[in-house]
Amino acid sequence: MKPSKPRGKQTAPVPGALVSADGAFAEVVEMIQSARSQALAAVNTALVDLYWRVGEYISHKVETAAWGEGVVEALATYIAQRHPGLNGFTRANLFRMRQFYDTYRDAEKVAPLVRQLPWSHNLLILSRCKRADEREFYLRLAQRDSWSRRELERHLAGALFERAVLNPPNLSKALKELHPGAEMVFRDAYVVEFLDLPEGHLEADLHKSLLR
Repeated sequence: MKPSKPRGKQTAPVPGALVSADGAFAEVVEMIQSARSQALAAVNTALVDLYWRVGEYISHKVETAAWGEGVVEALATYIAQRHPGLNGFTRANLFRMRQFYDTYRDAEKVAPLVRQLPWSHNLLILSRCKRADEREFYLRLAQRDSWSRRELERHLAGALFERAVLNPPNLSKALKELHPGAEMVFRDAYVVEFLDLPEGHLEADLHKSLLR
């Protein structure tokens, strides 16, 4: 049997054509990534909104004495037995959803923010923050600066709120006169670590960085 002849001459791709197409390819990839990010954001918003509504439902049932505290555990058992594919609705998580709703139900300014952050971020802030203004502080910064869970955990562990708002550094009279808004630097989350100061810096280094 004779080998079949090639139907046509195979041409190698022209390097220049690939280079010129690279920009167009990058645009397609950017569209894909943008759509994926929007889809993930929409899923997160829907999920947090669901947890809000479940927490609201449980809270109202308990408040009106329609349910006792023990019913939450019964609800978790019911979901696990009847709908084993529905994950995340354990007794502990259902109580967290109720706490989530009860914490922000009257906070009109803050309530929209919680839907813009992942559930894991909300749980961290709920568990670590005891004050309403402290929770708002971390919610706003995490949303504004797109903090990852690790970044949020680091700022919580480093007591950023206490250092920036409750106990800001004492600024010299000269600095306050030259820059009346300098103290607000500490109230806007840009504390010492954002000034690129070395480890074990001196107070003079902080003063110079603020002036600069």
